[in-house]
Amino acid sequence: MTALLGALLSDAGGYLIAAGVGILTIIATYLRGRASGAQRERDRQAAKERDSYAKHIEDIERAADAGRAVRPDDGGMQSDPNNRDNAR
Repeated sequence: MTALLGALLSDAGGYLIAAGVGILTIIATYLRGRASGAQRERDRQAAKERDSYAKHIEDIERAADAGRAVRPDDGGMQSDPNNRDNAR
């Protein structure tokens, strides 16, 4: 322990402190990169979910439009001779 304190107080101490700061800087940069990468992944997943939901809503709208476009009694569909379209 005294050797470490002696090294820190001597001329070489500046180099040891600089090395320690450098190592801490590298660790902090690594951790910050991991955090920003995780945030980017969450943002990408949220955008993917929004796109999927928008497509789902469009599919529902198209299905509703198709249902309004053709009705059995407007001549667009031929009536079933066996009356299966009105069976309960």
